[in-house]
Amino acid sequence: MTAKEKADFELAKQLRKEGRITTPGAPFQASDKQEIDGLIARGVFKFEKYDPTKFDGVRIFKSRMVNEIKGKATDAPFEKSRLVIQGYNDDGKEMILTQSPTIQRASQRVIVALAPSLIKNGMAVYLRDITQAYTQSETPLQRLILAYLPEQIRHQYPGDTIMVVLKPLYGIAEAGTHWWATYSKHHKEKLLMTTSTFDPCFLITTTGTPFGIVGMQTDDTIILGDDQFSALEEDELVKANLMAKPKEKLDSTTPLLFNGCILSLNEDSIALRQKGQGKKIDVIDVNSPKQGYVEQRARGAYVASICQPEASFDLSVAAQHQEPTKDDVLALNKRLSWQMNHLDRGLLYVPINLPTAKLFVFVDGSFANNKDFSSQLGYEIIIANESTGENDFTIHGNLIHWSSTKNRLELPVIPTIVCTDSYSLYECLVKLGTTKEKRLMIDIMALRQSYERRELFEIRWINGQDNPADAMTKANPNKALETFVDTNTLRVRVEGWVKRE
Repeated sequence: MTAKEKADFELAKQLRKEGRITTPGAPFQASDKQEIDGLIARGVFKFEKYDPTKFDGVRIFKSRMVNEIKGKATDAPFEKSRLVIQGYNDDGKEMILTQSPTIQRASQRVIVALAPSLIKNGMAVYLRDITQAYTQSETPLQRLILAYLPEQIRHQYPGDTIMVVLKPLYGIAEAGTHWWATYSKHHKEKLLMTTSTFDPCFLITTTGTPFGIVGMQTDDTIILGDDQFSALEEDELVKANLMAKPKEKLDSTTPLLFNGCILSLNEDSIALRQKGQGKKIDVIDVNSPKQGYVEQRARGAYVASICQPEASFDLSVAAQHQEPTKDDVLALNKRLSWQMNHLDRGLLYVPINLPTAKLFVFVDGSFANNKDFSSQLGYEIIIANESTGENDFTIHGNLIHWSSTKNRLELPVIPTIVCTDSYSLYECLVKLGTTKEKRLMIDIMALRQSYERRELFEIRWINGQDNPADAMTKANPNKALETFVDTNTLRVRVEGWVKRE
């Protein structure tokens, strides 16, 4: 058992002693039986006597019951069991699709960025949690999966009895793909939704009414929609016989937990914070850094990807060090210490005027600033309302996405304003300048084509001290990103622009 399972087993004994759990039998005995009986009833597997001839050459996986205490923070804790196939080192998965889509962070933040404005128009944010999702998949397994009986029920059957798994079950490599196919099909056919071109887990209704946006993360679903869509989602779930917990609604007293995030509603704004991974961050021992370096950098990067864009550059640079030196460890420790001291720092999403909103893409690059003399590229995408001055503009809105990598930027096909403090890039895009950098030629040609097609509404050359993307490429950036995260507002001075008719 894992440390968590051992702790939950001891907690179960304590809760039984206190009379808070009154289920008959030994700890988890009833929940184990309920899990097995339920799976048999749904035809997930069947028991069969092992036949060496019939199953010759077929691997038999181990299985186990994973036990945990649910509702431990409430007045009604209960024991929960889940049957898991121990499918590691599964050679058979090489021939099948095993990676199910999961919602992109950008899609998740788009929903949160739109929510404050739409809540003011009578809509709401909900969380739907499907129970035993994998086992509710409509499609059967396409290969033969055999498993030994879990220890808890072996005594009930002859010694040569095995399980023949017929439907997706936790631990089987392709189980997530089967469930995603079932659940996305349900949304598209029953709720009349279509998937985004850039994220198959981001769906929107195809009709004006009811209106809904959905983000899917395996068995958790975040929903932004009107009352009609909420009612339709509830009705179709019942008709499809999909088992789920009661839908939770975001309000001032009920935060929602989704994909490692905590969403809290405060008057007309929504705060997005990390759930708990930040508490596991710790500084690294300089004398024995290697294992701790990889582990802590990954934790810091995870939190940065959720709600702390200021930390992205340092953690991106740290990922490039395969054999970290003492200076590398000290640099990473500085950023980790900042994260440890700012566990509650996240993003605030405020209402904006959606009919006049624009996408602002701030881009920046630092030439050959990495140890291997490679360049760091970064961008930030903000949906905002704009007010203009004589030589500057001010935006007020929400941060949707950021990146500190060498990846190519993909822009949504809506009116978009690209802002850069690089005069050479600005000149290449709007004045037909050229570059000798082969790696950039294709990207610049694609951006110029988007500009000529008016997919990019405008390109502006801005003052470098006002560019929030500076934080994506430098260890000591300007204060623009920090200012925007703190206030959701940023004043940007313009050095040059081309006005198009």
